[in-house]
Amino acid sequence: MILGIETATDVCSVALLHDDALLAEINLFRPRAHAENLAPMVQDVLRYGQADAAALRAVAVSKGPGSYTGLRIGVATAKGLAFATGAALIGVPSLEALAASAAHRASPGDWIGAAFHSRRNEIYAGLFRIGADGLPEMNAPVATYHTDEALPGGLIEGMEEVTVCGEASAAFATMLEGSGVKVRTLGPADVFPRAASVARLALPRLRAGRTEPLSSFEPYYLNEFVAKKPAGTPFDRLPF
Repeated sequence: MILGIETATDVCSVALLHDDALLAEINLFRPRAHAENLAPMVQDVLRYGQADAAALRAVAVSKGPGSYTGLRIGVATAKGLAFATGAALIGVPSLEALAASAAHRASPGDWIGAAFHSRRNEIYAGLFRIGADGLPEMNAPVATYHTDEALPGGLIEGMEEVTVCGEASAAFATMLEGSGVKVRTLGPADVFPRAASVARLALPRLRAGRTEPLSSFEPYYLNEFVAKKPAGTPFDRLPF
């Protein structure tokens, strides 16, 4: 029994799997709503799946990159649940999970590009190839790309066609097309980050013993957090 948690973007998703069978999944499409909704969604998924938290073998969480706040909420919840139940903690790369959500639209050997928004004029992106088992295999480490710069030549060497998905799919598709690659785009309405994909990718990791240490596990932010200085307060506008 594996509980999956996905909070890397505006989508908040929780799923429960028994081996490879999906028992329940809830997806909430609302920005800045993770903090208040994630714990109740976990309770509801366990109830819908007719499972007790004590029966969990592992808690899998989307570990980044993605939204700083969303990742912190998801990882903190997953660590607390794993600690309380004795379940193993498994971190799954967020863009790999997104690519897995699009895998049913591809065949073994096909390429999938997955992309999230980062800062202005930047995206988080990764390229994956679908393996014989139907799961994505990373072609190159996920990185931050500037949308006004060309992609590294070695990244797309030998690639003729790719299916691109994610909230930043349009920007990534433009970059790939500029490099001469044929692109099929799946927008956020077609493919979105799902906790079921996080849980499915956690299963082979669990069987291989690839778990995370509860005390030291942190989200993979990729970029350093930069706090913005407020433009001003009401006191700044007082006439003295």
